Amino acid sequence: MTEVATDEYSDAHFYKKVWTFGAPIALAQLMTSLLGVIDTKMVSGLGDVAVAAVGVSTNFAFLLIMISFGFLSGLSIFVAQYWGSKDIRSIHKIFVISIIIGIVISLVFFIAAFFFPEFIIGLYNNSGDEVNSVILNDFGVEYLRVAAFSYFTMTITFVIAMIMRSVERVIYPQIVAIFVVLLNTLLNYILIKGNFGFQAYGVQGAAIATLISSGLGTVLLILYLIKSKEEVFKIKFNTYKDISFQFIKKVSEKALPVAINEMMWGLGVSMYLIAFGFISTDSITSVHISNQIMGLFWVINAGISTACAIMLGNKLGEGKLELAKKWGQKFTKLSIGAGVVFGIILFVLSDYIPKLYPQTSSGVQENISLILKVFSFYIPLKFSNALQIIGTLRAGGDTKFVLFAEVGPLWLIGVPLAFILSIFTSLPLYLIIAIVNIEEIFKFFLVLGRFLQYKWVRNLTLE
Repeated sequence: MTEVATDEYSDAHFYKKVWTFGAPIALAQLMTSLLGVIDTKMVSGLGDVAVAAVGVSTNFAFLLIMISFGFLSGLSIFVAQYWGSKDIRSIHKIFVISIIIGIVISLVFFIAAFFFPEFIIGLYNNSGDEVNSVILNDFGVEYLRVAAFSYFTMTITFVIAMIMRSVERVIYPQIVAIFVVLLNTLLNYILIKGNFGFQAYGVQGAAIATLISSGLGTVLLILYLIKSKEEVFKIKFNTYKDISFQFIKKVSEKALPVAINEMMWGLGVSMYLIAFGFISTDSITSVHISNQIMGLFWVINAGISTACAIMLGNKLGEGKLELAKKWGQKFTKLSIGAGVVFGIILFVLSDYIPKLYPQTSSGVQENISLILKVFSFYIPLKFSNALQIIGTLRAGGDTKFVLFAEVGPLWLIGVPLAFILSIFTSLPLYLIIAIVNIEEIFKFFLVLGRFLQYKWVRNLTLE
């Protein structure tokens, strides 16, 4: 296809598109991150061990999110490109496949969390502190057995939001996300400590709040699909009859490596928390809070990276390969620049942020400050790596290389170092985290080098 020079090549057009797609997504990510921060802030009044229990429980849900995200982001590669080529029927097929996969994954995690919560908590509970271990187990089991029901609503929400974002309908999912956060915050306030005359449910109250708010969020998204008059959202489940083995094979070749990628990455991150659990319960608390704060700084790159995936996917699907290449170059510069700016901001604020958790111990607060300083130096690398993995390379279907580049350094360098340093040395927690994150440096050169080869500049709809 011959490309004609238009205003699409201008910086003004590019940044307008980035803002259109990136800002709502960044806002939704901010709402999600704030939800975790608010949860932890309110639970921190119950003590350090309560925070650790919620951290362990939400880490298990994080693994579910990563596996679901893997499948759905892999499938969204096709949704974005089919939207570019206006193939609505194929988008409907992807939606049905996504719903089926999401429900199956949620069911597996529900069974584990509801029927075997003690086993899950026990994986992280290795500090040797008998008193805190018992409390951590009790709190964690209480939380998991309720939160398990929210796994279904979370996954269905992911599927609907993925479809809407990939077809450039990004506003409504973000409005719903804001509603969910506000409702969850209110319910946390009511249920954790028993305000407004309600019974105090403690840690379990946070899980109940999550279940109710996520359930209502899912209902609002389903109602949008039912009421919408747009053809792309008029999805009928008998579409499954049109899904051929050849179609499943085609999408699986791209989606499966992404799913394995995210599953292995999520499992690796979980391994970090298990490793740090060998140090102390306070280490789990410190890392959990630090990761949540990092999540607030991550929102800008989430917006940039997701906008990249949508914009490049659309242009590749339209056959505008040279434009997609130029946009990829702009996105790379934008991501690294944002990483430098936010790294500086995080470093400056690192001594003040722990004061938001005055009810945690002084040791936890000191750990948080030092860990955030370590994170601040790695942010530019993490931003760049995420941009290439989520945005450019996946947009062009280069999923097998992404699997190798992301999972390899994590499991060959990061995870072994985390366990070795946590179990066999007495190094401080922040220094262990600094050493473990060396894997980001290896990953940086792998994915940036692959980006510059431009093998990802491909129109998958023609293959």
